[in-house]
Amino acid sequence: MSKKSNVWQFFYKASDTVATCCLCNRNYSRKGRGTTCLRNHLKSKHPGEFLTLSEDIKYLDLVKREISNSSPQHPTAQLELNLHETDPDPLDTEGVSCVARCDEKLALMLLNHSFGVIEEPGFVNFVRVLQPRYVIHSRSYYENILCKDIHRKMQEHIQQQMDQLDVISLSTSLWRGDKGGGLLSLSCSGISMDFQFHRHVLKCEALNYERTSKVACCIRDILIPSLTMEVPKEKTHCIIRDEMTALPGSLPDCSVNRLQMCVRFALQSNELLQNLASKCKQIVDHFASCKMAQDHLKFIQEIRLTRDPCALVPQVPFKWNSTFQMMASVFRMKDAISLYCEEYSLVQIYPDEWIDIDLCNKVMQPCEEIIRIWSNPSTTTSSVIPLVAALRDSLRTDVHNFVSSVTICSFARKLLEELEMKFSHVTSDIKFLMATYLDPRYKQAFFTEREEQLVANEVLQLLTRAQEDRHGQPPMKTSKVTSSKNDSKIDSILDNMLTTGCTNTQLATTSFGSQSQIKNLLYLYNSEPRIDRNMDPLMWWRTNIKYSSMYAIVRKFLSAPAASVASKSLFRQSAHLYGDIQAGLSSENASKILFIKSNFRYSDSSE
Repeated sequence: MSKKSNVWQFFYKASDTVATCCLCNRNYSRKGRGTTCLRNHLKSKHPGEFLTLSEDIKYLDLVKREISNSSPQHPTAQLELNLHETDPDPLDTEGVSCVARCDEKLALMLLNHSFGVIEEPGFVNFVRVLQPRYVIHSRSYYENILCKDIHRKMQEHIQQQMDQLDVISLSTSLWRGDKGGGLLSLSCSGISMDFQFHRHVLKCEALNYERTSKVACCIRDILIPSLTMEVPKEKTHCIIRDEMTALPGSLPDCSVNRLQMCVRFALQSNELLQNLASKCKQIVDHFASCKMAQDHLKFIQEIRLTRDPCALVPQVPFKWNSTFQMMASVFRMKDAISLYCEEYSLVQIYPDEWIDIDLCNKVMQPCEEIIRIWSNPSTTTSSVIPLVAALRDSLRTDVHNFVSSVTICSFARKLLEELEMKFSHVTSDIKFLMATYLDPRYKQAFFTEREEQLVANEVLQLLTRAQEDRHGQPPMKTSKVTSSKNDSKIDSILDNMLTTGCTNTQLATTSFGSQSQIKNLLYLYNSEPRIDRNMDPLMWWRTNIKYSSMYAIVRKFLSAPAASVASKSLFRQSAHLYGDIQAGLSSENASKILFIKSNFRYSDSSE
C-alpha cells in the first residue's frame, strides 16, 4: 500500500497530474507524482502552515525513534511505524458518494440552524481545518438537497410507515406567533400490527401573513386529499381539530383546547379574581422594570429571611395558564414581597387575598396536570373520560371545601359548569366510550348502565362483522410506562375512583342472539382485573393473544390521540426558519423543511 504524505492536508487532487492548493486555489503539475513542489509552495507562500507541517514531522519522527529505542524486544518494535502519515481521506477513498453524503449531512444540520450559518467565518474555518478538501456550497445548493432529495425520501418513508397501519386518526393544528408567522400541520397516528404507536406529520404549511381569509384557505386545503402520500378515506377513524382549525361555530375536538377554554371562560367571568391577578401583575412588572428592586428583594430573601431566592414569573400573552403561574410565583415569595411592599409603599396584597391566591393554585393544579398528560403525543382518547371524571370530582370537592372564599368558590363552580358543558359529548360519543372500554386500565369503571349498554352493542356489532379478520400476535412481556406521581391530586382521585368504583362485569342480555362465543369473550375480558394505570395498555393487548379477535377494533379506537398539539413545539423550535423566510426562503420550501424536521426523529435516513 502506497504511503500518503501529510502535505495532502493542504492540497487535493484536481486530476491524476494536477494538485490544487486549498489555501490559495493555485494548481501544480504532478507529472512526477512527487510532493516536493507542493512542499516548496507551502514554504514560500504559506510559511505558517509549512512550519506547522515541519514541526509535526520532527515531533513524530522523535516519537518514532523513542518508541523504537525504549523497548527493542517489545513486539511493537518490529512493526513499521508510519506516525507521520495522516489517515486516509474519506473523500479520496470513497469519491463522489462520500461527498454527496457529506452534503446531505450538512443539509440536515440546517434543519436546526439558519442557512446563514454556512456563510459564517467561524463555521467555514472549522470545516476547512476539519476537511480542507470539502467545498461549502451556496444556500440554494443545500436548500435544493433538502427540498428535493431528502423531502422525497421522507415522503417515501412516511408512506411505507402508513401502509403498515390498518386505521389512522388525523389531527390538525395551527399555531401563530406574535410577529405574524405561523405553522399549520396535519398529523396522523395509528397502531401497527405489533401494537406499536406511530405518529407522523403528513403536511406542514409555514404561514407568514396575518390575513384570516388566507389562513382559512390553508386550513381547507390541508384537509383536501391533495397530498403526495395516499391517505385512504376508509382508513381514517376520526379527525381531531384544535381551537384554531375547528369548524366555524363549533368547539375544538382537541381535549386540551376544550379544557383551556373552560379555564379561560371561568377566569373571565370572575371579576374579583381578575382584580387580584391585576395586583400580582403590578408587583411582577415593578420588579421586572427595576434592577435595584430586584436586588433588594433578593437581599430580603437571602439575608433577612435566610431563604434561597426565587424568581417571579411574568405574564406571557397567548399562554393559557400564564396568569395562574404568575400568581403562584408571587405566592411563593409572599413573605419577601410583603416586607418589600411595607417599606416602599407598593401595592398591598391583604391576608384574605393571599388565601385566595393559594386556593386558586389548588383549584388549578389538577387542570395543569391533566393538560400535561393530554399533551403527550402517546396519550389516547381513552384517558379523556377518566380524567374528566377525576377533574369533576376535584372541582366538586373544591366548591364544598372553599365555601369560605367567595372568589375561589365562585371560580371553581364556574369552572365545573364549563367542564360539564364542553365535555358533555364524551359520554355519548361512541369513539370515547369504546376507547375507554378497550383500555384495560379503565374498562367500564366510569360508565353508567346506559353507557355500558351502548358499548356492549357496539363491540358485538363490530366483532360480528370482523369475525373472519383476526390478527394474532406473539406474546411479549408487559412493560411499564415510566411515571412519577409527585403527590399528584389527579392521581390520588383516579386511584380512589378505580378502587372503590363498581364495574359491572355482566354484559347486557339483549340483542345477542346466537353470538354466544363473542359474549363469552367479552365476559372474559370484563372479568380480567384492570391493570395498573402506569402500565402500557398496548403491550397488555399484545401479550394477551387470547383476545386476538378484538385486535382490529382495539387498534382502531386507541389510535386517536387525546389532543392535537403538534404545531406549538415545532413552531417554537423553528424560529430560525422564519428568519430565513424573511431573507428569501420561499414559504413552499420552508414548509417542506418543516415537514422533514417534524418527521426526522422517526426516520431511518440518519443511519
